Amino acid sequence: MVMKNHQRAFTLIELLIVIAIILILISIALPNFLEAQGRARVARVKGDMKSIATAIEAFRTERGVLLLDFWDDGTKTASERWATKFGKVGRNPMGEYRFFEESYYPLTSPARYLIKVPYDLWNDPKRQVGFSGSEIGLGYIYFDNDPGFPGWDFAINRFFPGDPLQVSSQTKPLGEGEFAILSVGPDGFIGVSKDGKQRGMAYTPTNGTFSNGDMVYRSSGAQD
Repeated sequence: MVMKNHQRAFTLIELLIVIAIILILISIALPNFLEAQGRARVARVKGDMKSIATAIEAFRTERGVLLLDFWDDGTKTASERWATKFGKVGRNPMGEYRFFEESYYPLTSPARYLIKVPYDLWNDPKRQVGFSGSEIGLGYIYFDNDPGFPGWDFAINRFFPGDPLQVSSQTKPLGEGEFAILSVGPDGFIGVSKDGKQRGMAYTPTNGTFSNGDMVYRSSGAQD
């Protein structure tokens, strides 16, 4: 006597129901996963900026100067600081900086205030973030109101701030001797005030983890 093995296959409707359930579960889980990933990035960026700021303060305490930002490069004063205070580490700033991370190179050698330069997790060097096309990179953006650069550079007949209206953080100008570190934030773009004079418009997670605005660390601890 031959025994028949009866195997029941899924019907098309049953398969569609299973697929629909899986898609529903994915639609519920994926936003939560992305939100958690976004919050982790925000926390990491805050930690990175604090570590960089600590290194900058140690550097300033030891060498008596701040770093050079994108408004300082291309000047004789910057080149002199590079030669006398930075040990000629990195690009000679008499030629203009291009990559955001170049400002931090003096923190890595010969004294290691930083083991390596952290990269902004929200940044993309292939995308314009709000500066000119020649200013890109993976690094956090450093800028300051450095009393060593009071304004006009007569050697090349150009203006470099100094001027806190041009070197600003969030909605308040930087005070003299204050520096700021900026992440482009989840929107990947540097906010600019309506008058075009201030950069670094405030990001707040209360508007949503992936809302507009920039994450800014100010050395004074000032909040806007």
